[in-house]
Amino acid sequence: MEQAKSVEEHLEQLAYLNKEAEEMGIDLWGESKPTRPWAKYALASFMIIMMLSWVSKLLFRFV
Repeated sequence: MEQAKSVEEHLEQLAYLNKEAEEMGIDLWGESKPTRPWAKYALASFMIIMMLSWVSKLLFRFV
């Protein structure tokens, strides 16, 4: 593809590519993935473990 010289040309190229993809059966705007709460829980538990580790090291120095 050529380099677009203006915004309008670029948008025309994108519209053409989008039309070609739809004709081929490619869904460019597919369904979004469902949220997965396990990542939040994994990150939260990791942060809790790290903070407990740092606090225990700090308390061990002063005891």
